[in-house]
Amino acid sequence: MVGRLRPGATVMQAQQQVDALNARNMERFPHFKEILTNAGFHTVATSLQDDLVRGVRTTLYLLWGGVLLVLLIGVVNITNLVLVRSSGRAKELATRHALGAGLVRLTRQLLTETVLLTLAGGAIGIAIGWWGVDALVGLGLDRLPRGNEVRVDGTVITFTMALALAVGVIVGVVPVLSLRQVNLSQAFREESRSGTAGRGARAMRRALVAGQVGLAFMLLIGAGLLLTSFQRVLAINPGFEPANVLTARVAAPSSRYPDDATLRTFANRFLEKVRAVPGVQQAGLTSNLPFGGDYSDSVILAEGYRMAPGESLISPFQIRVTPGYFESMGIKLRSGRLFNDSDTDQSAGVIIVDERLARRFWPGQDPVGRRMFKPDNPKDLANPGPKARWFTVVGVVSEVRISGLIETDDRVGAYYFTAAQDPPRYLTLTVRAAGDPTALTPAIRHELAAIDRELPLYGVLTMGERMSESLVDRRTPMVLAATFAGVALFLAAIGIYGVLAYQVSQRRREIGIRMALGSDARGIFRLVLSEGMALLGVGLTLGLAGAFLVRRAMESQLYGVSAMDPLVLGLVAGLLALVALTACTVPARRAARIDPVVALGE
Repeated sequence: MVGRLRPGATVMQAQQQVDALNARNMERFPHFKEILTNAGFHTVATSLQDDLVRGVRTTLYLLWGGVLLVLLIGVVNITNLVLVRSSGRAKELATRHALGAGLVRLTRQLLTETVLLTLAGGAIGIAIGWWGVDALVGLGLDRLPRGNEVRVDGTVITFTMALALAVGVIVGVVPVLSLRQVNLSQAFREESRSGTAGRGARAMRRALVAGQVGLAFMLLIGAGLLLTSFQRVLAINPGFEPANVLTARVAAPSSRYPDDATLRTFANRFLEKVRAVPGVQQAGLTSNLPFGGDYSDSVILAEGYRMAPGESLISPFQIRVTPGYFESMGIKLRSGRLFNDSDTDQSAGVIIVDERLARRFWPGQDPVGRRMFKPDNPKDLANPGPKARWFTVVGVVSEVRISGLIETDDRVGAYYFTAAQDPPRYLTLTVRAAGDPTALTPAIRHELAAIDRELPLYGVLTMGERMSESLVDRRTPMVLAATFAGVALFLAAIGIYGVLAYQVSQRRREIGIRMALGSDARGIFRLVLSEGMALLGVGLTLGLAGAFLVRRAMESQLYGVSAMDPLVLGLVAGLLALVALTACTVPARRAARIDPVVALGE
């Protein structure tokens, strides 16, 4: 139900009023009270916005977190670059300050440089984002709630450039603060021939890189977990064989097909013509297709079944199919038989149940030959009345994932009626092809037009495409998280390389002295490499702690894997260590090749 609140009213007030209404109705209709109580009947009042994003809210928050982490890593990288640049210009800035350049003028210069840098980066980011949104549409972004409205518009551009401006100011403040505390004699001494870069500056750069590695590790853990979860979901058996299956929808309007007889005639003619199309192996019709988004459930009971005290009514998926449906979908028969042409509107009512429903009603027994009934009113639950509809179980089929590979509800299975005894008006055709199923579409359209030119064939998709669409809410976040993690890994590698390379350039004289005193190239290589590995170790520790803090939010997005899965953590840590080791190797080899004579003479 949808309603608009009065001005000033709240969702909480609406919830209280509906609860009171339900309570009054329970007393007005006592014969429903026990049934509804056992079923846990209740009404949830919520805002349309909350209902719209209910399934993706946590995912969106996690993606925002990923964006924030990538932004922080980028800020850390820029800060490190600015610190290195300002350290290299310390003597220049000190000289200009000593010659009369005021702090305001120097501050304006540094802020202008960083702001121009970040604004240029923001403009490039907008261009990439423009292309990225189009790329995400191919991943199913438009199928997420209001995803078709996502675009790079004026609001996005304004926000991005404002954020770039803020980052530029924040990053530019770092060297400005150090400039306000500059000591001229110390600045000249640290950049002199006998000095090296200040310990404070070195510690700051190393801390920033360690934090950068930690953030990258968090993103890599998230991407690794989502990828593993996605693989576990893909490994779920859907209960049918989707390969080479084409599906298409057709609706028979009541103005042209007013009764069951005309519906049966149309369905039979349509199937007859489709089965005659070259390349068609099997064909059938169904009222509700797995992964089709159109589900129906209805209460049904087994003869002799006694509900336990407090037990809720059983309401499995209800599906109507024609002969050939199970064969075309590749749904396995476990016992009994499938529907055939002898099951007509004139014959006794028949029904097929899946394994899950069979276990519920007849655990450890063969359901074939048993009877089931659909109650006409609540009094029929224990003793079926004269109007109850009876059906004989003729077969048991394998359990099928109806609403998706991961079914979040508490369904107890599914049962199937033959369309001849209960013809549906809205039909979905299922065709198993010998080759490419999409190649059959023109011929099927032609055969439908030969029966009724006014009926369109719509929703033409293969079962593989339908399954892929059902995974959009998992695949899109996984791809985005993997992209964020890749960018973070790249930036972290650059950060480690940059710090070590700069340290090597600043410590050439120190390294020359070490080598002159007896240290060999291998020892210098290990020295630089150990410093890089120390940064990695600190970063991994920080990243692991961060991942532990957000583990509960991650668990809601995972299937078949824990948020702190040791295998995923180990593989991700190994990948990050390998990249970091590669980044450390270049400056370490450069340090090992330093000529002590040249270094001491510089």
